[in-house]
Amino acid sequence: MLTQNVYLGLDFSRLLGARSYGELRRTVGRFLSEVESAEYRARADAVSAAVEAADADVVALQEASLFRKQEPGDFASMGAESADTVVVDILAEVERALEARGLRYERAAVTATSDAELPAETDDGPVDLRVTDRNALLVRAGVDVDGVVTNSYEADLALPVPGTDQEVALRRGYARADIATDEVEFTAVSTHLESVSSFLRVVQARELLDDLRGTNPVVLCGDLNSGPEYDPAAYRVLTERFTDSYDRVKPRSKGNTCCQSPDLRNDRSQLSRRIDAVLRRGALRATDARRVNHKRSDRLEVDGDDGRVSMWPSDHAGIVATFEAT
Repeated sequence: MLTQNVYLGLDFSRLLGARSYGELRRTVGRFLSEVESAEYRARADAVSAAVEAADADVVALQEASLFRKQEPGDFASMGAESADTVVVDILAEVERALEARGLRYERAAVTATSDAELPAETDDGPVDLRVTDRNALLVRAGVDVDGVVTNSYEADLALPVPGTDQEVALRRGYARADIATDEVEFTAVSTHLESVSSFLRVVQARELLDDLRGTNPVVLCGDLNSGPEYDPAAYRVLTERFTDSYDRVKPRSKGNTCCQSPDLRNDRSQLSRRIDAVLRRGALRATDARRVNHKRSDRLEVDGDDGRVSMWPSDHAGIVATFEAT
């Protein structure tokens, strides 16, 4: 199993903290003007390289987002249409990178959670930017998949759009599938818990446990935004029923997974907490667990419109864990 938050590159809670509608439009427009397809392609290739090195049967992705735009924008207009021109599809970029390496993986489950459209002011006039966040499970071709569930948590966060009477719902959820390899059968889950509210994280963690009740064995992967030494409430809820594979294999290692600078250009790693996890329950034993995309040697050199930049593959490190049936 490999889990990786692939980083959409945008923080909705910060965007919606703008002091005015005009500031929001300028901030979204600035983000849109700075989107570099080459950077997303390079970061996707780094994920595919980690998948290849791990020889993973299952890949759990968070923030595998889809960016779309509409020109001219019609945000808040009567009869406004949803943006549908693709700017970047992070999940598709990862799939293309895997295919370029001769690796055959298929979508087992994809959950679209937040689907928000915001106004942008650009040099070419008003544009609407639509961001659809997704959790995904990819499986190696030939692996049997059944029992697919795609679900958003009932507990979500609604934030007002500055200067309007509208709100944006920041939803979280999970993608789930029953997996059968030659060696083992289990349920795989990819989830992403709320980032800005400890209370909502705990509620979502409990909802997830309820949804997984009676299912064994389970490998639960994701960005929990909670960990053994960082805002641990949701992590503790989950680890009452699950075992942390990284803790079990490397009990003396902090294994920090978060977070690099938002622009990914920091030279020295800023990973200071472990909030990404591969948890397991049932008749499985973790035989190894390690981080990926966390070393300075994992940094990328990317040629973009503004020249060559050095950057991390994501603001999160990934985790690889291997299991055997017991």
